[in-house]
Amino acid sequence: MDHAAIIGLTVPAVAGCMCAIFLSFWYNNRSDRSALYFAVAFSMCAIGFSLNHFVLAKESLANAIVHNSAYAFGLYLLVTGMHRAFRRPTPHRVLALLGVASVALAVLIELSPASLDQRILWINMVHGTMLLVGLASLWGIWKRNWTGTATYAATTLCVINFMIVSPINVVGRTITENGFFESVYWQSMNVLSTFSVLAMGGALIAVCVMQRLHDLRQDADHDFLTGLKNRRAFEAAARQYCETRSGDVAASLILIDLDHFKQINDDHGHAAGDEVISQFGRFLRTQTRNSDMAGRMGGEEFCLLLPGTDAQGARQLATRLRTRLSSHVFDGLPSSCSVTASFGIAELGCDTVFADVYPMADAALYAAKTRGRNRAVCAPSPTDGGEPIRREVFRTRPDGSRVAASRLAS
Repeated sequence: MDHAAIIGLTVPAVAGCMCAIFLSFWYNNRSDRSALYFAVAFSMCAIGFSLNHFVLAKESLANAIVHNSAYAFGLYLLVTGMHRAFRRPTPHRVLALLGVASVALAVLIELSPASLDQRILWINMVHGTMLLVGLASLWGIWKRNWTGTATYAATTLCVINFMIVSPINVVGRTITENGFFESVYWQSMNVLSTFSVLAMGGALIAVCVMQRLHDLRQDADHDFLTGLKNRRAFEAAARQYCETRSGDVAASLILIDLDHFKQINDDHGHAAGDEVISQFGRFLRTQTRNSDMAGRMGGEEFCLLLPGTDAQGARQLATRLRTRLSSHVFDGLPSSCSVTASFGIAELGCDTVFADVYPMADAALYAAKTRGRNRAVCAPSPTDGGEPIRREVFRTRPDGSRVAASRLAS
């Protein structure tokens, strides 16, 4: 193997390193399936490149089938992984059809009198089309964050390599197996392929890192039992809202405490108590708007921040929650065992901050508990409260999705 051929080992070496990096991402976070797809995709790149240029005879049927299958499968997984990472639907059928077509086309060209340069040209065009399909279905990801911009740019570079640079270096030139490693195509393809693999790998590494950071932030900000914001995250978000909101729009706070929760733990065990907490978190999510903010403040205490809702609307919501909760059946508890809650409500004034309204809601909650529990008590309404926004009531479908059922004035 001469010096020009040895240089070609750069591409599979870089692709192999990328494969190892993505495997480590996946090994440490098995739920990140996109990292696994990227790892297999880069391994297919390394395998296909090595088989094509260093193992199998250039103008052989085995080479046409094996290395094109590796490339097509790798591109399919690469595009699929990108769609999973950016939560876009993958055009599986189109990608699979193009992948099969690339292998079939390679076989047909190999069995025909076509030259090596013609095979290179047409296969590159099909593989480039697979990436173009990916670019079309990922349109707009650059608007989300810088990792989307980097991924789209790297994919575009690969398309340019396949569909523009390769034809420029192939058309009008005769490439043979004997002189392949001395051809202009080989030299330019090595340089651009190395840059393409590095650019694509670097962009996708950034995607995996940012996704992992997002997951860690979600874990840090959310209660593991309920999926609601934990106390630290809820108070931070509530403080920010109260400081930046318009005083012209009403807002209210509801503190919720499950009644006699210690007795549930004592009578049915802490596992049943945890299940009640978990299901109550889901119950709150299904009964509130997307704009409402819900958090678990600790133990059996929860808090709702309701933008656009005055004290009257908050009381209506608390009454509805209390009524539906009393008839709600909790898994892990006997059907005869009902769970109730006490509610403390406070409305924000024009300049009220979270540090002021929380103690008011807490005092109202204490009053509800001392008056016998399973009731809602509202703190005195401020004189400078804002205008309410109409609340929307949702009906939960059997599949768990929600649809607007009616509108009630706050």
